[in-house]
Amino acid sequence: MNTIKEVVLNGHNLRLDEAVAIARGNADHQGNRIYPVVSLDPQAQTILKEFRDGLEERIAAGDVIYGVNTGCGAKKGTIIPTKDINDYQAHYIPAHCVGFGDPFPEEVVRLAMILRVNSFALGHSGVRLEICEKLLELYNKGVIPFVPKQGSVGASGDLCPLAHMSATMLAIPGQKAYLEGELMEAAKALSLAGIEPETLKAKEAMGLTNGSTFTLAIGLLALHDSRNLLEYSHFAAALSLEAIRGEKAAFDPRIHQARKNPYSVDVAKIILDLTENSQRMTGESQSVCLSAEKKIKKYSDAEHTKPTPRVQDAYSFRGYPQVAGPTVKNLEYASEVLIAEMNAATDNPLVFKIETEGQPDKFEALSGGNFHGEPLAQAVAVLALGIQSLANISDRRFYALTMPATSYGLPDDLAGPINSDLNTGFMILQYTTAALVSENKILCHPAVVDSIPTSANQEDYVSMGIIGARNLREVISNTYGVIAAELLAAAQAISLTEEELSAAGCSQLGDKTALIYKNIRKVVPAMLEDRYIYSDFQKIYNYLLEHNPNDLLSGR
Repeated sequence: MNTIKEVVLNGHNLRLDEAVAIARGNADHQGNRIYPVVSLDPQAQTILKEFRDGLEERIAAGDVIYGVNTGCGAKKGTIIPTKDINDYQAHYIPAHCVGFGDPFPEEVVRLAMILRVNSFALGHSGVRLEICEKLLELYNKGVIPFVPKQGSVGASGDLCPLAHMSATMLAIPGQKAYLEGELMEAAKALSLAGIEPETLKAKEAMGLTNGSTFTLAIGLLALHDSRNLLEYSHFAAALSLEAIRGEKAAFDPRIHQARKNPYSVDVAKIILDLTENSQRMTGESQSVCLSAEKKIKKYSDAEHTKPTPRVQDAYSFRGYPQVAGPTVKNLEYASEVLIAEMNAATDNPLVFKIETEGQPDKFEALSGGNFHGEPLAQAVAVLALGIQSLANISDRRFYALTMPATSYGLPDDLAGPINSDLNTGFMILQYTTAALVSENKILCHPAVVDSIPTSANQEDYVSMGIIGARNLREVISNTYGVIAAELLAAAQAISLTEEELSAAGCSQLGDKTALIYKNIRKVVPAMLEDRYIYSDFQKIYNYLLEHNPNDLLSGR
């Protein structure tokens, strides 16, 4: 993977991988996080100056411009005298700093600062170049504002969180910030980092706070994590199929082409590719009656050697493409919305240039609703629904692995053979996945269906998008946990049956599932008797978070 060392912003082509690097950095050899240096493209600097000059022309001409020489929200009719416009900025930011609860993770705040600058780079916000440079200086010198999670309704942008972000560069008393992981007064953090506090001028308080920027920051990181999670889900499904010696017929392309859903066609193809050349997923392997299955049969000794007829596997195995396919579509939709928003003007009002041949350029400020979080709110809700289905079906496969009757003879609860009568095995780990899945069902209630009017009904329809984004972040974390548990359980099942199937000459895994299994075993060994399973669970979970899916196939 190439390390991104520098990002140059112009408002048009910031990429998702750059956004993730800005938020999370890259680990050096000592495990420290190294973040790319972020700067403004020279042409963007020129555009910023040009549009700022154009806005100031309109102010001098006496145009009435919302949030510039008027109050905000329900006070839109209050005209602010020109001599008081700059003072208004000093009132605006602290009055909007009303957040509640725990702070956002630093990665979210770090990315939000840069997303705001990238939006400003288009020029339409009319802020000065100095504002962009100050936010970049905070980022590049590691001053990260303390921003409470709660307080935004996702309408006029994430007003409250963005105000806390802005209060840091203004060194407003009471505002705090992190520097090298230590929380302190913002003024102290700026001083230690060698940064002079900024003073806002006309339009800049409004520009800094109008935009669903924190919702977007959370959504972009969730998008990146969801893409990886989807691949890990495919790995888990394939490995569990290997564990139960599953049927390949359910993944025949003819079945999925008949449904005419291209996403399910693709998922089925992926499963067949992962399990290619598997000896476990064959009639020969399925004809082996494993020891655990013999124990539950109540027939004569002759019948003990006959396996349970296969016909077809449970829904959670054979129906995986039909369940994961829609998630792929949901992810595609969310990607389209979030990537577009990453390079968009989301402020209000917006400044536009009017070009007339043979005449000097003129500028106009227009009020609208680009700050509204509804597009993002719907996108994160749809993505959460798709991701939770991956967790739901994963938990069902895990549950099936724990019972000989549904796993075609795997040991009870996947318990190890040493002191087998004393072992609990993976029984309680499945309780954990059940709890995580149940929590996801509550978190997936779409926050976007709710709206509580604000600002004397001037802002009468809000998106609650940031609530949905925060919930999505939890859903993804929970789903990583469920998928990690299934990978651990499927690997355990394969380890416990390797000897019997090897004796029958049919233990070989698919070419790629063999790599997945091998690399899981590098992280944790098979559990031959009960041990502190939390450690194993966390190791796999952390591996998934800290690596990408290709690493699990290559062993990096």
